[in-house]
Amino acid sequence: MKISLIGAGNLATHLAMALTKAGHQIVGICSKSGSTAQNLVEKLGQGSQATTQVSDLPKAEIYILATKDDAIAQIIEKWPSHHREGIIVHTSGSVDMDVLSSAQMPHGVLYPLQTFSKDRALDFRKVPCFVEGENAEVTARLTTFAKSISHNVHTLSSEQRKKLHLSAVFACNFVNHLYDIAGQQLEQQGLPAEWLQPLIEETAEKIKTLPARDAQTGPAIRGDERVLNTQCELLAEHPLHLQLYNLLSKSIYQTFNND
Repeated sequence: MKISLIGAGNLATHLAMALTKAGHQIVGICSKSGSTAQNLVEKLGQGSQATTQVSDLPKAEIYILATKDDAIAQIIEKWPSHHREGIIVHTSGSVDMDVLSSAQMPHGVLYPLQTFSKDRALDFRKVPCFVEGENAEVTARLTTFAKSISHNVHTLSSEQRKKLHLSAVFACNFVNHLYDIAGQQLEQQGLPAEWLQPLIEETAEKIKTLPARDAQTGPAIRGDERVLNTQCELLAEHPLHLQLYNLLSKSIYQTFNND
């Protein structure tokens, strides 16, 4: 299929690579920064057209908005009338499908549930993709399209997708931030953050075979006041980190000690 991409960031880059590998043709890429669109065009090597204006994109069978959530409505408000053939989709986990209705064309959602970094390779075929269409026909077409790049495709409503995205924020974004804090604490003591790597890897491995609740360990689940108080003292000079420590410790303790 002929695809035009709006966006050239992390997700757009991985989507473009996966679509190209699956035999689709990326005919155009649009980004605010023409240089990012051009860089992605050159990376694909398909002779796609790079532009900073949606109206200048080549006509396509599917238009994919892989942009920041806040930009979706702004783009749709100015959607050009000569691009109303085909299907338009966004890739957001937290934005309703209906935001696309004012484009006055068939529309839907293709949400890949994964964390993406431009320069880190991943196998898109393993990425869970969640599809929603304005009607059964669009849903079926988008499902077939998604299955060309992923072996893990499901249909999901906007409300369900919002809740899935919230869970993903806890499981990925918040956890990664805690990795960063842990690394900072070690580096401030002149200790290598790499020492945490085996622990991080084993924690991730355990939940492949155990429910996360069954895998929980640490002083908070035991209610070990001596350790908890000592660690709070160590965080005294970092009040935000101390708040996080106390809040998470309280959440863990109450989860296992409701009585």
